[in-house]
Amino acid sequence: MANKKNSNVDKNLIKKFTVLNFIQLGSSLLFSLLMLSFHADISLLAFPIAALYTACIIYFAYFKFIKAGDGNKSTCVLKLIQYLPFVLLLTFILRRSGKSDTPYWVDVVSVILWFVIFFVSLFSAGMMNDKKIGVLTAAFAVPKKKYNKPEGGLRVLYEIVDWIDAIIQAVFLVLTVQIFVIQFYKIPSESMVPTFLIKDKVLVTKVDCGPKFPLTDVGLPTFRTYKRGDTVVLRNPHYSMDRKSEVKTVVSQLVSMLTFMTVNLNTDENGEQKADPLVKRIAGVPGDQLVMQDGVLYSRNSKNQSFQPVVMDAKYANWDLTKCKPEVRNHIQTFPLATSGRTKDEIKKSAAENYNLMLDLEEERRKFDLTVAEFQAKELVNKVKKLSSGTKKDGNFVPGKMDITSLFTNSSGISKDILYKNGGTEWFEKFMTAWIPSKNENRDMYSEANYKLNVMTKICFGNIVLRRMEYDSRGEFSANLQNDELFMEQITKADLLIWYIQHMLDERNMPVFPPDDENGNAQYIPSDCYFMMGDNRFNSLDLRHSSDFKSKALAAKDSMSVEYDSNMAPQYVNKKLIIGKPAFRFLPTNRIGRVR
Repeated sequence: MANKKNSNVDKNLIKKFTVLNFIQLGSSLLFSLLMLSFHADISLLAFPIAALYTACIIYFAYFKFIKAGDGNKSTCVLKLIQYLPFVLLLTFILRRSGKSDTPYWVDVVSVILWFVIFFVSLFSAGMMNDKKIGVLTAAFAVPKKKYNKPEGGLRVLYEIVDWIDAIIQAVFLVLTVQIFVIQFYKIPSESMVPTFLIKDKVLVTKVDCGPKFPLTDVGLPTFRTYKRGDTVVLRNPHYSMDRKSEVKTVVSQLVSMLTFMTVNLNTDENGEQKADPLVKRIAGVPGDQLVMQDGVLYSRNSKNQSFQPVVMDAKYANWDLTKCKPEVRNHIQTFPLATSGRTKDEIKKSAAENYNLMLDLEEERRKFDLTVAEFQAKELVNKVKKLSSGTKKDGNFVPGKMDITSLFTNSSGISKDILYKNGGTEWFEKFMTAWIPSKNENRDMYSEANYKLNVMTKICFGNIVLRRMEYDSRGEFSANLQNDELFMEQITKADLLIWYIQHMLDERNMPVFPPDDENGNAQYIPSDCYFMMGDNRFNSLDLRHSSDFKSKALAAKDSMSVEYDSNMAPQYVNKKLIIGKPAFRFLPTNRIGRVR
C-alpha cells in the first residue's frame, strides 16, 4: 500500500509539474512573439534572445527532463526556470529601447504573460527544491542522483558561482518587489528637514499607489486617496520622461542593485546624478488655487473666493532651521540663510541673523507707502534735473541692463552718464516714475508685494545715483562717499534688496497658482492632480521651481521695471507620478518609527 501511495504521489507531482511547464512554455512562446521588432535598432535583439532562451527550456525541461525522464537534468532545468522571468524582463526592456513605440494592447498582453511566467516559475522551482526533487523524479527512467559537492579548489569555485547565482536571483526578486509592493529609499537631500535628514532610510509602500510595470502604463489601479499634509514619493517632473529616459532609469536601477549601489547610471545630460524620485509633502489638492506670500501659503476654492491661510501647511513648513530641535539641528549639513561663519555655531548665528533681516525687510515692504514713494520719486527726478542741467553733454546715454544687480553695481557709471550725456536725465525720469500710472490698480497679494519691492528698489537706486552725482558735480573723489553716512545707509539697503530679491524672493513666495485665465477668472488644480513642496522651504527643489533661470520683471505694469533672475515655474502633477508613500523610518535607530 505504501509503495502504491508513493507511486500515486509521484504521478500527481509529475502531472502538476507538467501542467505548470506547459503553461510556462506556452506563455513564454507567446511573450517571445510579442517581442518581435522590424526596426533597425537595439529592439531587434529582443525576439531572438527571448526565443532562444525559450527554446532551451523546451529542450531541457520538456524533452530531456519530462519526456525522457532524466532526473539528472533537474539542476539545469531549475536554473533555466528561475532565470526565465528575468531574461524575459530584459528582452521586454530591449524591445522598448528602440525608436518605435509598442501598442498599448501589446504592453497589456506582455505584462499579463510575464506575471503568469513569474508566478509559475516560483511554483515550478518550489517543486524542484532539494526536499521534493527526489520524490518528483523517483518514477523517472533516470532518477536524480545525490550530488556531492567538489573538493579543494573546485569547491571554492563552486561556492563563488553559487553565491553569484543567489545574489543575481535575489536582486531580480527584490527589484520586482520594489516595483510593485515596497521599496527601501535613502533620503538624498535636506529638502524635507526636519521630517527627514540626509541618509535616513525609509520604507515606502507602493502597492496601493497604482504601481506600473516598467516602461508601460500597465499596472494596478490607485487605491490610496491623498490629502493635504501627506508625504509622498514622486517622479521628478523636471526631467524628461520620454522612452529613452525611462529605459535609462530602469537600467540604472538594475545596475545599481547588481553593484550594491556603487554604480549609478541615472544621470542627466550633464552627467550629474538625477534627483529622481523626490520625497515631498502635498500642499495643494484638487480644487485649490494657491498663493504664497512671506512664507504663508494661502488657498481658495470655487466655494470660497477669498484666500485663507492653509493652517496645516504652517505646521510643516520650516523657514528657520536654527529653531529645530537639537537632535535634528545638530545633524543638519546646510543652513541656506547663512552667509558667513566657519564653525557650526557661527554658521547658525549668521543664519538666525539673516532670517531676522529678512523678516524686517518684509515688514518694511508691508508698511511701504506708495503715495509717499511717488512724492520721493518725483523729488529725486527734480534734483537730478537741476544737477544735470548745468553740465556739458558729450555723447548719448545708452541704457544698460535692468536687473537689480547690474543697476546697483553700475550705479557709479550710470550717475556720470546721467550727468554728462544726452538723454540721461530723460531716462532717469522715466525709470523713476514709470510705475506711477499703475499705482492704484488692484493686485493680488503676491503682485502687490513685488510691485512694492520694485518701487523700493527704484527709490534706493535713485538716492544712490543722486548722492554720486552731487559728489561728481563738485569734482570730489568718489572715495569720500565711504564716509558719507546717508550714502552708506543706502548702499547697505541696496545689498539687502539684492540679497532678498535675487536669493529669497522665489523661495519665500509664489504667485497665484494656477494663474487666473485671461479674463481674470480663477483656475483651480484639476481632479487627480496635486501640488507638492519640501518642508525645508529654502532648500527644496520642488514643484514651485524649474531648473532654469530667466530674467523676470518685478512689476508687470511698469514698463521699466527692475528685473531679477527667477526660476519660478509652479506646476501640479497627476497622481500617476506618485509612486509611493513613506511609511516607516528604520534608520537611524534613534529616530526609528512611523512616518507621520
